[in-house]
This record gives sequence, C-alpha cells and structure tokens, in this order.
Amino acid sequence: MPGMNSTSEQLRFASIPAHSVRADFAGGGLSSDLGPVLLRGVDLQIGLTKRLAAALPDRRHQSYVSHSYHDLLTQRIYQIGCGYEDGNDANRLRHDPMFKLGAARLPFDAAGALASGATISRFEHAASRQDIYRVSEALVEQFIANFASPPKSLILDLDHSEDACYGQQPLAFYNHHYGSTCYLPLMIFDGQSGGLIAAVLRPGRRPFGEENAMIMRRVLKRIRQHFPDTHILVRGDGHFSGPELMSLIDGMSNMDFIFGFACNTKLLAMAEPTRLRAIDRWVAAQSQDLVPNAVRLFDEFTYKARSWPRAWRVLLKAEVM
Repeated sequence: MPGMNSTSEQLRFASIPAHSVRADFAGGGLSSDLGPVLLRGVDLQIGLTKRLAAALPDRRHQSYVSHSYHDLLTQRIYQIGCGYEDGNDANRLRHDPMFKLGAARLPFDAAGALASGATISRFEHAASRQDIYRVSEALVEQFIANFASPPKSLILDLDHSEDACYGQQPLAFYNHHYGSTCYLPLMIFDGQSGGLIAAVLRPGRRPFGEENAMIMRRVLKRIRQHFPDTHILVRGDGHFSGPELMSLIDGMSNMDFIFGFACNTKLLAMAEPTRLRAIDRWVAAQSQDLVPNAVRLFDEFTYKARSWPRAWRVLLKAEVM
C-alpha cells in the first residue's frame, strides 16, 4: 500500500557442498515444494536419516551403486513427508530441484538426478526381518538421543492406528472396528512431548497380549539401558490390558501402567453403589437454581480377573447427564 515501507529479507537454508541456498522472488527454476529444504535443515540437526541408514547394511555390489542407502532413505522420507506416499512418485520428483536440494544435490544438474521408482522399490523389498528390527531399534535410540540427561519420568502412550490398504497387500486383513481392510501398526509416543519412540508395522487384526508384551519388552529394555532410574508410566486403551503386558510392567522396577478396561457383569456390580450415588446427586441437583449439565463421581476398588496374576487397582467414573 502507498506510504508503507517494506524491507525484503533473504531466507537462508542448510547449504550443500560448495553452495549456499537462499530464497528470493526473482524466478528462474521453479518448484511447488519447499518442504524438502526445510526437512533437510531439521534432519541435519537431529540426524534421523543418518542413524537409520547406519542400521541398514548395504549388500549391493558397490561398483553398480549410484545412490547410497542414506540417499535413498533421505529421498523416500522427504517425499513421504511432503505428501508423496507412492514410491512411483519418485519417477517425477527425482528431477525436482527442491528435492534434489534436500538430498544435497545440485538442483539443475542433469547428472545428479535422484533415484527412480524402480530403485526405491528394490530398496524397500531388499530389507530383511533383521534389517527392520535394527531400524526399529534406531528409532528408539533416536528418541533417547533427544535427552541431554536422563529424565526424572517418562510417559509412554501406546496406540494402534488404522493404515488402510488397497489391492492385495500381504497380511492386510479386514478390521470390523474400522470397517476397512488395513494394517494396524503399533505406535509408541512420548506422552509429554509427543515425540515418536517406536512404530511397528503389523497385520490388520486385533493384537494378542503376547505380541504387545513382546514388543514392549524390547522397547522398555532399550530405554532402561540408558535411563536406569527414570520412572516410566505406560498408558494405553482397553486392548493393552492383558495379563501378559501387565505382568511384564509389574515385574520391572520403578514402572507403572494405566490401561483402559472393558466392563463386565462383575465390574458393573462392583460399580453399582457409585452409580446410584451419582443418580441421587443428579436428582437432588434438579432443585438447584443452576442445574449442572452432568454429575460425575469417581471411585476405585481392587479387582482380579481369572487370567490376572494378582488383583489390580481399578478406577471408575459414574456420570449422569
């Protein structure tokens, strides 16, 4: 607008060898994606792709290799992060100047093209079960490396998330809860920062208690190696409240859990006195000048299912609206 003064300021990004990277509005080579350059700046600070690549042994004959595993991981992760989930998108994006900058390659050098979709496909299918396990360990190590010193406490939030599948993908099953054919990966997050701790791709069926305990045993053991005195609280919804996982956590020192639990007839009978008190308070509240939207009472008792090794403390909420 007339009368207003503005000062243009160049934006600077992580450099590539022998070149600086700046942003201006002078035109030239164009791209619709700035994300790879931003992701590269973050990646250089936290070292995620470098750590993941170190977990993958490269068994290829190096005489025929044009793209290192670190290059392939960087390209694939940055493309997914920018919304290009299909590996075939690499056929188009391998020449995109911003994705080439993100992979520390010159943006307009024809010889510096990124990997094709076929190369990405071979890379993904070459991973063995042992490779996947090492990558999972590297994710946990990445989380641990975020702490300059051991924290006093950690909260681990567990959840299974729907990953819808299309076509005849191996181990994709129909899940009635989500109403789709899907995978059901287990995600573990830091309940305080939201940071990712681990991700395990698994079939679309409901997990068994032994499976949850097996995965958590490895994650907790790795964290305990670095944080022996940290108090750890594990949280999850009802399908984590199996005796296998509860016994595992109970057998470890300085560790607690909070899991949801589905109602049954015995629990409902034990909760009945609290429910009746909530109803009485709701009825009494109707004669007040300001009627509340709801009455909520909380209570607790001990309960032992047949499959549990011992009784646990159960918390309940009785709500009348």
